[in-house]
Amino acid sequence: MRGSFLSLAGVLTAALAWCPISTEAQPAPAGYSYSVTPLYHFDSDLDEGGEAGFGGAFITFGHTSSLDQRNSLGWRAHFDYEDWSFDEPVAFGGNRPWDKLYRYGVSAPWTRVSSSGWVWNFTPTVGYAGESGADFSDAIEYGATLAVARRYSESLTLGLGLGFFRKVEDSYVFPMVVVNWRINDQWRLSNPAPAGPAGPAGLELSYALGGGWDTGFGATQRQERQRLDSDGPFPDGVGEHRFTVVFARIGRDIAATARLNFYAGAEVNTKLRVEDSNGNRLYGEESDAALMIGLSLAGRF
Repeated sequence: MRGSFLSLAGVLTAALAWCPISTEAQPAPAGYSYSVTPLYHFDSDLDEGGEAGFGGAFITFGHTSSLDQRNSLGWRAHFDYEDWSFDEPVAFGGNRPWDKLYRYGVSAPWTRVSSSGWVWNFTPTVGYAGESGADFSDAIEYGATLAVARRYSESLTLGLGLGFFRKVEDSYVFPMVVVNWRINDQWRLSNPAPAGPAGPAGLELSYALGGGWDTGFGATQRQERQRLDSDGPFPDGVGEHRFTVVFARIGRDIAATARLNFYAGAEVNTKLRVEDSNGNRLYGEESDAALMIGLSLAGRF
């Protein structure tokens, strides 16, 4: 288990909220799984003046059941929290565009593995994405991912997929690559996090250090949208956070079914945007690269 750092509010800000496709020759293992990930995004300079940063925590909990030797079905719930700080922003009309953000929801992954090595995964998802004080019914997002992969050997699984989501005042469709390649006894190339409403799963190259330790580095892109406070400076508006994350990690098995990972990385190519209640652009801003750190505990029972 590599933890949940990448799928949280955006990889370093991310919650492993959505179930990944199984790339083994059998359905996903039955049982409960969980992850807890606190993280901190250091302040970065905004292009037009001011600074922005946030701290957060991300929790997932789910269960997978084996229907038979070829099929598994599960559910996974997630809760994400981000507490943003804007210091004297010049953009956004001088206003702080958002404050405390909440994202929570549930997904239901189904996986089928054929006798010839094909793996099919379909994961519908429904959730909430909004600032404190946002209208609940206007902050619903939903959609699904569909992926097909082929296990070519004991060490290589490759596939393609598609994600399609209705987000707050927007639709988001993206392709994705499924890969699990054990290059040798030490090196592996794989998807570090599940795909979901925020975007595809990214890629990570990891190296087994021995003694339960391993390290890795990778990258992914994210797009997050949330309904804004109905009594805030942009009533019932939409906030958007787009970014790319590059990261490095080191982790260790702390028990037979539990793992601890420490992450450090940078958020780059960051774009912040505010829209009105109908999704029309009001303000846009960019920020410098920002350091991010996180700690993730993930396990099964």
